[in-house]
Amino acid sequence: MSNVSVIIPAYNEEVFIKETIDALRHIPGLLEIIIINDGSTDQTSTIAHQYADHVIDLSQNKGKGHALKIGWQAARGEFIACVDADLGRSAIELKNLIVPIQDNLADLVISKVKAGDRAGFGFVKRRAQSIILKYTGAMIEAPLSGQRIFHRKWLDLLLNEEYNGFGVETKMTIDFLLAGAVVKEVETRMTHREMGKSPAGFMHRLKQWIDIERQLRVIRMRSVRMRVVEK
Repeated sequence: MSNVSVIIPAYNEEVFIKETIDALRHIPGLLEIIIINDGSTDQTSTIAHQYADHVIDLSQNKGKGHALKIGWQAARGEFIACVDADLGRSAIELKNLIVPIQDNLADLVISKVKAGDRAGFGFVKRRAQSIILKYTGAMIEAPLSGQRIFHRKWLDLLLNEEYNGFGVETKMTIDFLLAGAVVKEVETRMTHREMGKSPAGFMHRLKQWIDIERQLRVIRMRSVRMRVVEK
């Protein structure tokens, strides 16, 4: 049965997007591949329109969190997968996340991968882990992983939350855990572009850190509101 919608947020991913889509086509059970072109200025949109099932073009770059929410709203599948555009051929590893979610072993399944030779120092990852641990008591090994799948019954929860930029994975994980969901991490061989310890790499991780801190403010405000209600 074709019951999986794949959502791919993409910003200037002309180099990888076709290879990522091609790899996903080899996975049985996919209902649709939806590309959210997040204001790209390269050929991402043109390529996506050639190979994806559905493309939503945003006129301006709104960030990963916003793009994913647009994709979730458009998804028709019983299960909804989030995939980064730069996975290339390794996107076929999504099949390893589909099995446990379809077997009802978890509500959210996250891909965890071994860091490559060009990985950073792990500061952002540890920060995300500490935030998730503080608010949920759960230690997540891959808190920044963009490769994840969930049942559409959780859509109402997600669509009513605020997600900004690269902070989406951290807050999304917290939202699932606080709602009582079972979160499972599965080791895969997915690989994506690593910018390493280059200036571009540091800038990317700085952006991640800022977005996570912005999401943390949203989480704190919600916690305050809940304490007020409880009183």
